[in-house]
Amino acid sequence: MNLRDIPENILLREYESRYKMRKEQKFISVVAYVYNDEKLIRTFLEHTMEKCRESFEKCELILVDDNSSDGSVEQIHSYFEENPADYMVSIVKLGLRQGIESAMNIGRDMAIGDYVYEFDDLHTDYPADMIMKAYENCLEGNDIVAATGTYKVRLSSGIFYSLYNRFSHSQYPIGPETFRLLSRRAINRIKSVGRYVPYRKAVYMNCGLKACHLTYEVTQEQRRNYRKGRRDERMNLAMDSFIYFTDIMERVSLGTCVFFGLLALGVIVYTIWSYFMDQHLASGWVSLMGFLSLGFIGIFGIMTIVLRYLGVLINLTYKQQHHMIEDIEKISGN
Repeated sequence: MNLRDIPENILLREYESRYKMRKEQKFISVVAYVYNDEKLIRTFLEHTMEKCRESFEKCELILVDDNSSDGSVEQIHSYFEENPADYMVSIVKLGLRQGIESAMNIGRDMAIGDYVYEFDDLHTDYPADMIMKAYENCLEGNDIVAATGTYKVRLSSGIFYSLYNRFSHSQYPIGPETFRLLSRRAINRIKSVGRYVPYRKAVYMNCGLKACHLTYEVTQEQRRNYRKGRRDERMNLAMDSFIYFTDIMERVSLGTCVFFGLLALGVIVYTIWSYFMDQHLASGWVSLMGFLSLGFIGIFGIMTIVLRYLGVLINLTYKQQHHMIEDIEKISGN
């Protein structure tokens, strides 16, 4: 039979059937953080979600709006009014700003997919094929796959990652990431650790499951620029991470304690030397310096012990998560 004799609707149905057979059968969830991103939302949806829709039979999108003050939510509605989705879309509106980590914890907990993509930023400097490359690496046995661009890391970020990897003794080193893919097993493992994950990147890379990093080329023009609010948030997160996951504060306290211990020992040695050399010391100088040195030894010694106990408590139980969700809006697929 000539193809021209077959009705167009039957050909289209046959094409769609064969096309769908090429799609992956796993259910995936895409969780993305939204904060004053009205200029980035449309590009992200066209670039990333279109690739997911083409590659997977079933998928869902969870957009966590961290109390944006611009038209981010309106842009989401506008896009899906113009381009009705054939997958489920959820918009999680937070009642007040809670930061990337808390917001993404909320989105991840809502996700029901076999695999979950996490996008902390809507900037799309990665090729769409990286979505499937991350998935293929998961199928090869990796439960956590992170994608990273080749652009030069900022000095402050480089210092943070170097110190963190030096003092945290993590299973895998951490670094800048554009997005990551988690298996359901990884998510279940993270949830068993605690209800609250203070720094997801660090916990993921130290949960005992296999992880890997993928890299892609990025031009200088594509480099993302973090806004001031994001930079301040990342700085606070960096300081918290040193306390949660490293012993650097404990080492600083211990080092200070040792310094004052050596200072006290030096005062004692100098006093003995002065006594035998018949040096005339100012009245009360030896007792004052000895008291101060021994006092600082005690203070920083106690701080070292306290920091050690705090580190143990933090490792045993994370602080409770409080979700300030204002509304969850479902946009059903057609």
